[in-house]
Amino acid sequence: MIRRHVVWLGLAIGLLTGCSEPPYPLPDRNAADVRAEEERLASLLPGELLGGPGTCEVRLLGRDGSSSFAWAHCEAAPGPGVTSGVSTPVRVDGDRVTQPGDGSEYSASVRRMFPERLAEAVLKDDSKLRP
Repeated sequence: MIRRHVVWLGLAIGLLTGCSEPPYPLPDRNAADVRAEEERLASLLPGELLGGPGTCEVRLLGRDGSSSFAWAHCEAAPGPGVTSGVSTPVRVDGDRVTQPGDGSEYSASVRRMFPERLAEAVLKDDSKLRP
């Protein structure tokens, strides 16, 4: 009797494990085209996200046609007593940058900005996606 329960438990665990999705696949940062896009975004984003000079570290999360999806960590150019920055997922279409809304708007706007699997990855475990 116990043996039968163990077999059923093993089958249930195997079935549940087999149904789970693999982690969201990130682009290879060693690929020349990925490095080039991260550099382009790093030069574009300070002006868009900070409204002025600064630096950004960027992790390209994916592409779809002319859209790039990334996580940006940007800091304003240092000044006397001034420290500000932002760390956020972004969608970039050409030179147009979209970032998610704040607070209660965050989840819904991430789902609008990104493909479904990427949106879920951003909402569930963004620490693996940051630069």
